Amino acid sequence: MDAESIRKILVIDLAFIGDVILATPTMRALKTRFPKASLTMLTVPLTAEIAALDPYVDEVLVYDKRGRDKGLLGMWRMARRLAPMGFDLCVSMNFALRGAVVAWIAGIPNRLGYDAQHAKFFLTMVASHERDGIKHETLNHLEVLRPLGVDDKNVDASLSMNVPESARESLEKKRSERHIPPDGYLVLCPIGSYARKNLSMAVAAHIARHFSQRRAIFMIGGKAEEKQLEEIAKLAELPRNNVLAGALTLPELAAFLEKAACLITVDTGPLHIAQAVGCRTIAVFGPTDPVVWGPQGGEDVILYQKTDCSPCWGKGKCEKRRACIEGTTAREIIKAVGR
Repeated sequence: MDAESIRKILVIDLAFIGDVILATPTMRALKTRFPKASLTMLTVPLTAEIAALDPYVDEVLVYDKRGRDKGLLGMWRMARRLAPMGFDLCVSMNFALRGAVVAWIAGIPNRLGYDAQHAKFFLTMVASHERDGIKHETLNHLEVLRPLGVDDKNVDASLSMNVPESARESLEKKRSERHIPPDGYLVLCPIGSYARKNLSMAVAAHIARHFSQRRAIFMIGGKAEEKQLEEIAKLAELPRNNVLAGALTLPELAAFLEKAACLITVDTGPLHIAQAVGCRTIAVFGPTDPVVWGPQGGEDVILYQKTDCSPCWGKGKCEKRRACIEGTTAREIIKAVGR
């Protein structure tokens, strides 16, 4: 494909926060392959703020697939909104059929995506959905670009994020309200996207109590985790002010982690935000594979007590009472932070 003829690229990524962050190397590779093209990312509402922090993304559009753009009629309306924007190339990054169909209806002339779920019938270039071995998700994402001649073995797979000054400024007000130091604090994120990923309340409370006697420590999570985090804080005798459940926007969270001494976390979105802003990370894994989702920084630590049933990816009945993650003790985590 002639790079000179591609001036507007649409990337469709309708996945979760972590997936959008881990797609950064793919965006970088597209910019390298088509240096004169502008890059627009189409995301779900939840991830739009994060996509906007990608240094290689010029514009973000929102596809509310569970709201106003729901169903077949919503797909049609979304495609009709995209049609007059003049995209030369669309890259559909998800295995689902939706992105390929929307690009086809929109009349985008060059359409690249995976061959899963019969999407190949709506694409002009097709990448195999069968992964090339077990490797980090950043490299998995890059596989979609193989039909463009991009070799995932010779690209920069690091994460990066542009934290806007407005996020730093709005965070400053919350620092004052919550007594958050300017830097050097610890951050604990003990709750994942499903229960098997979570640290036990006892382990999380032990960590919070131990470090609260030495330096400031704050717990983060979504608004839905507020009650659980408050219970952990109570066990740890940590002030309620140190529970930041739903208190920060995603850009503010990036600014917050940017100045942290270390993030202690399970496998969840903030792990990848921390990587993108250069925050050292202690990542505790259980039912998922750190080879695929783990941090990659030189000072990061992965704690993983692999059992014969891990990774299970949260599927099926847990026969071993979360032995994969319960096998990592609070003492081990505390020692890792010390190192």
